[in-house]
Amino acid sequence: MLNDKLQAAIAKFEKQAKWPADNDKFRFKVAEASDYPQIYQLFEDTFGEKRSDEHVQWKYWGNPSGEPFAVIAIDIQTEKVIAACTGMNKKAWVDGKASKGIMLWDIAVHPDVRGGGRLFRDITYGMQIAVNAQQGVNWGFGGQSKPTVIKMGIRWFGYHIILSLKCWELKLSMRPALVQRLGAVGGLLASAIDIFTKPPSPSNHYEMREIEKCGDAFDALLQQQKDLYRVSVWRDADTLNWRYFEHPIFVHQMLGAYKNDKLVGYIVWREYIDETVKVGTVLDLWHGENQQIASDLFLAASQAARSRQVGFMRMSVETGTTTQCAIGAINGASITERVEDDNVITSMMLGEDPNAHDAAAYGEMDTVTNGANWFYTQGDVDFRD
Repeated sequence: MLNDKLQAAIAKFEKQAKWPADNDKFRFKVAEASDYPQIYQLFEDTFGEKRSDEHVQWKYWGNPSGEPFAVIAIDIQTEKVIAACTGMNKKAWVDGKASKGIMLWDIAVHPDVRGGGRLFRDITYGMQIAVNAQQGVNWGFGGQSKPTVIKMGIRWFGYHIILSLKCWELKLSMRPALVQRLGAVGGLLASAIDIFTKPPSPSNHYEMREIEKCGDAFDALLQQQKDLYRVSVWRDADTLNWRYFEHPIFVHQMLGAYKNDKLVGYIVWREYIDETVKVGTVLDLWHGENQQIASDLFLAASQAARSRQVGFMRMSVETGTTTQCAIGAINGASITERVEDDNVITSMMLGEDPNAHDAAAYGEMDTVTNGANWFYTQGDVDFRD
């Protein structure tokens, strides 16, 4: 029996969605390997951002979950790719079994093309149809979604907002405020004041170890705890190493929490300059639903970041989760208005015939499009990558 949400999505998809028809200006296809250099160039032309070869290879081709998938529009006169909807395969664990979703990213229409809105719609419909037909992917997702994209996505593609993460912040130092007001003198004052205004310390329940590469202990932890959540993106050692330690641009910090020499949780964060202030942003915090582990990891990471003159430690989390409760209980932590809410969306990949799926596929779609079923962190998507 299909629930109301699935029935409504299928009805909308049946009416609106179809593989885009070739016309006298454009033809459409699933991208082949030889098309990707043009996709990279399209991204650069559209967003004005050039990626290094190392960055491209890491993001597009290094992912342990699989190669990218893209639907493109080609200008018939020039044979150039002028629109692309690209997705990154993401292995996941859904209702006790392996699953694969698609994280939509690098959706672009060349700024010189007229009718870009329609092309955006056509290639995105094409993605929903082709990735299901060719790879059996039933769902897609994305984070840091802008209001305009969400509005279009709900109307055209059946997007669902499943999570709205609020950014919590712990002040680690008076340095940012005093330097802003007093310059170099403020920095000197901050060094003295910070001695007496340290943030809370973690308990002594767990041994914290710096991690430079994930190994077998991380695979074992995943196997032990993966069924705590109905939906979670895969976090084996290979994926964690690729995501964080092989990153060609950003350096990530990682701490593991150990009890009796056994890994029980971990935290990953990135330190960078936000406007003029050095901040730390937590991208992953795995705690096995143990609030004490979550709290201690966040505080231990904050201590480590503070030693490198990080002014604020941040993490965007869904209200009411174990992670949020842990951070919210830390003295001095509060929601900051300096960071926008992170809206996370999902979409069903209904394929060529939205009525043709079996009960297992519809069940997977239903599970994934309910945010209450998810364990999610910002590292699950391409956060500023």
